[in-house]
Amino acid sequence: MIRNIYCQDASLAAMFAKQKKNGTWDIFRISEIFGMGSADYKIKVFDFEISNLVILNSTIGISYVCVKKDQNWCLLEIKANGTIECEWKMISEFTFPTVDKMLSDYKINQLDFNS
Repeated sequence: MIRNIYCQDASLAAMFAKQKKNGTWDIFRISEIFGMGSADYKIKVFDFEISNLVILNSTIGISYVCVKKDQNWCLLEIKANGTIECEWKMISEFTFPTVDKMLSDYKINQLDFNS
């Protein structure tokens, strides 16, 4: 399974998550842009397996990805920057026991986003 991660335009993903046969995930970001709406995604965001993720997509300039490693969650923020390659950063480390707690602490309403 592949899930796209957008931040400004739903026609070209800033990143995508790909599920492996064992159920874990990898997240890839753009490695090269060819124009005409096509790009390569060869750069892995993390060098470990992701056990679960929740994608909160938006096309208004900011999206979030909740990433689970072992038993804890972290939060990635993906922001539009005027280019196809959106900026991203980890705004919380793997310290949260649940997605709900993490989103509550950062005052992010899951209903405001497309999963």
